[in-house]
Amino acid sequence: MNHGFLRPLAMAAIAVLLSTGCKVGAGSGSSLTEPGVSSSLAGMRRERISDVSYKITLSIPSEKDSAITGRETISFLSASRGSVPLDFAPAEGEHIILKARKGRNTFDLDFVSDDRFLNRNEEYLYSLFVPAHARSVFPCFDQPDIKARFTLSLEVPEDWTAVSNTAAVDTVLLDGGRKRIDFAGTEPISTYLFAFVAGKWSKATSYEGGRDMTVYYRETDPGKVAQIPDIFSEVRKALAWMEDYTGINMPFSKYDFVIVPNFQFGGMEHPGSILYNERTMFFGERPTPDERLARIKLISHETAHLWFGDLVTMRWFDEVWTKEVFANHLAAKMAEPLFPGINHELSWLKGYLALAMDEERTEGATAIRQELPNLADAGLIYNNMVYDKAPVMMRMLEEHIGSEAFQASLKTYLSRYSYSYATWDDLVAILDSSSEKDVRAFSQSWVNDRRGGDMAGTLKSFEDGSRDAGEETAREARILSAKEDYLAGNSSATDYLDYLLDALEVETNPLIASTIVSAIRTPLLDLDGDRSEPEARLLKMASSHALEPCRLQLKRLLSSCGTSDPVTKAIYDIWATEKDKALTVNDYISLACQLAIRLPEKAEEIIGIQKSRLDGSDPSRSFNKNNLDHLNFVARAVLPDVESQNAVFEELLTPKGRVVEPWAAEALGYLNHFLRDSSSVKYIRPALDALLDVKATGDIFFPGNWCGALLGGHTSALALKELDSFLEDNPDYPQLLKNKILVAAYGLQRANGVKSIK
Repeated sequence: MNHGFLRPLAMAAIAVLLSTGCKVGAGSGSSLTEPGVSSSLAGMRRERISDVSYKITLSIPSEKDSAITGRETISFLSASRGSVPLDFAPAEGEHIILKARKGRNTFDLDFVSDDRFLNRNEEYLYSLFVPAHARSVFPCFDQPDIKARFTLSLEVPEDWTAVSNTAAVDTVLLDGGRKRIDFAGTEPISTYLFAFVAGKWSKATSYEGGRDMTVYYRETDPGKVAQIPDIFSEVRKALAWMEDYTGINMPFSKYDFVIVPNFQFGGMEHPGSILYNERTMFFGERPTPDERLARIKLISHETAHLWFGDLVTMRWFDEVWTKEVFANHLAAKMAEPLFPGINHELSWLKGYLALAMDEERTEGATAIRQELPNLADAGLIYNNMVYDKAPVMMRMLEEHIGSEAFQASLKTYLSRYSYSYATWDDLVAILDSSSEKDVRAFSQSWVNDRRGGDMAGTLKSFEDGSRDAGEETAREARILSAKEDYLAGNSSATDYLDYLLDALEVETNPLIASTIVSAIRTPLLDLDGDRSEPEARLLKMASSHALEPCRLQLKRLLSSCGTSDPVTKAIYDIWATEKDKALTVNDYISLACQLAIRLPEKAEEIIGIQKSRLDGSDPSRSFNKNNLDHLNFVARAVLPDVESQNAVFEELLTPKGRVVEPWAAEALGYLNHFLRDSSSVKYIRPALDALLDVKATGDIFFPGNWCGALLGGHTSALALKELDSFLEDNPDYPQLLKNKILVAAYGLQRANGVKSIK
């Protein structure tokens, strides 16, 4: 056996043991080995590389700051002899050049991981490799169309548990209070779907219908933990629906899932170890219909991905929407039998069409399909066009060709490309052959054009009754149309707000009421002068409206944007007495922070009291350290001391200060609160200057969340000047990242008379 050594990597020098006849070198700097994963590199490897397997052992220390080391055997077939770049982010140039021979190649590698995307906490960690972050942890071919079989072993502290894509098959005790957990090999999956979670987790297992499934969680509130049987039931119903609709049994060996605190996404569809956001999965004492529906749709979305995304994967991340569109389109269908008590036409209208229109009206709007030269930018592809307009398109397409032809085409698609990859054009060809309608022309308009399709016409068809969707759905459509008219400048803030308040006072449907409450914020903040009269009406409804969910949503609205003295007093009373049991712990944390901004003379006292409620000193309260850590992090941004605010901002400019991304965005939003708009203009330019680094070190939704938190509270001409100055100084700024800025800047531009391009 030949021996070779890699040049020192960014983390450490690592030794590489090679099979006979194979050599390894550092990155060459050619176009194929530019940083990230270029489309040209992916295309070359797609043609040459097949039948890939990884056998990986990772040693994870209990100390959060200690390095994670690994050993790996990678095996693959090469169609020809020559250099093959292997992706590894810590390496010089982010690639290792393998000297492969034709036929079977096997390499043994020792390495030190870059753990940026392992989300390490004091007592647990979880991997999150989408879209191309597996290469930060271990050497691999990190592109979605090179699927592989993974065999994982984790060396962890003896009191930790672990979950991965497949079941654990052996546990071996090691020296020093550690153990090794060996997992079975996976089905062929893409690198972004390979996953593991380790640490101190509670778990519960459900045994039913010959299928076992286990949930891992860290929640300690007994009322929330008691919801786990309902969650299992909803998962099982979603699985049964998908199996029936596709005619294909669940295509992976198990369905375990992890409910993660502070999770960056709603969920992530790793087969066998799906990750879910704790705040969506566990309800407060009195959840609203929107919250119940959100959980069902989240479960349905991630379950649908097992077929659309996991079983059949897109070839390249420029078509990431091809998996997300099916997850959302089918989730809407699944939600109907899982949640029979609501108007699902109305839910679809407010959940997809309205959100798509919200983004399409901005200057940052894109087509559904976007260009992607390098996977380093793949996270920037995700937007409302992917998650919301694409499902609108898919519903129109299903109506275009008929439901039977549509379902039959999907079955053909899944069968033909199982455990492999496909493109949108592959599916269009199948759909085209199943229908006399011109699917290609339909696709060209809806998918490839920046503002293609006819969403305004679709909204109109609900509003005028031509779809015969029912009076409630038409009423929802009228509310949405009134919003479009207002944003287009066809009505005043006073008139539009009066319209919304009048409608809300008599509304009996909780979903329509929630649409109205969400719409109120913009015209309320747009009002010039005294807001006391509309806020008085809102405050009255917050205590007397016939719909309890509406009362809860109004309290949340008023706490975030109310400014009158009576509103502040009422919110303070709710917070001080904790009398509203419908509000959650996170709600009370938010109330404390909002009150600290409005009542700077009481800020220290308010935050101190809120901390005492969370620190475990009161035995009558359920203690959850995560809640206390959350408050400790964001509270510094709401205190009136300017030096404290500046220190928080400077910390947020560093990757270490942004590790928990939801907290970082929340803190940035408090710093740029609309009540601080004049004093926080100074943060706009440095935060925009940091955006490239935010993108490089953050997960897929964080750049957009960063921009929204930064710009969402600003309406002044000075703030617009800072934005325009940044854009003028950066004429060649990456367009995908610039789009995130422009979407977030819509309110700021609108407030200053800047018209978006239609």
